Amino acid sequence: MKNIVITISREYGSGGRLIGEALAKKLGFKFYDKEMINLLMEESGFTRETIEEWQERRTSSFLYNLYMSTQEKPLSDQIYLAKTRVVSDLADKESCVIVGNCADYILRDRPGVFSAFIYAPMEARMKRVQEVYHENQEGNPKFIQKKDKKRNDYYNYFTMHRWGDCHNYDICLDSSMGIELTANVLYDIVKEIYGDISQVK
Repeated sequence: MKNIVITISREYGSGGRLIGEALAKKLGFKFYDKEMINLLMEESGFTRETIEEWQERRTSSFLYNLYMSTQEKPLSDQIYLAKTRVVSDLADKESCVIVGNCADYILRDRPGVFSAFIYAPMEARMKRVQEVYHENQEGNPKFIQKKDKKRNDYYNYFTMHRWGDCHNYDICLDSSMGIELTANVLYDIVKEIYGDISQVK
């Protein structure tokens, strides 16, 4: 069997990264989240600081785009193109779990790809952001909404799908059932769909 790739898209604070990491361990697959920064540095030649600043930013200024139309592609476009190459190369190389990075869209036509979107009630997300991420200690929901909007705008700008639209994913799960249980649900589904995963590690 060819490689199996699980893509995890997620609302901020839903625990999607933690779920993806737990799922990868259960499957025995490689896990890619923050490691993508290093891969993008190698692929694009940009510094860590440049990638961290631009990898989830879209260019929206009319004047900026007008100026850049006579120059090379905007940084955000260059980094997205590097991202498509890195994600595609990972899927060619090995079975893995990839968090974010528009991986569900980039790999949408590839067999052996299962996409999940993780969401949760605002109260659960705020609690995780405060207790696990140690952010937003004042408990302002706008902090989380702003993070979601940034992901939404970036995803919608670079893809032809809508971020968080259930029709664009194989499954959408509420992580308030718990990180471990959500990972277990995904694990059981992947095993049911793909059978003996030991043949694809």
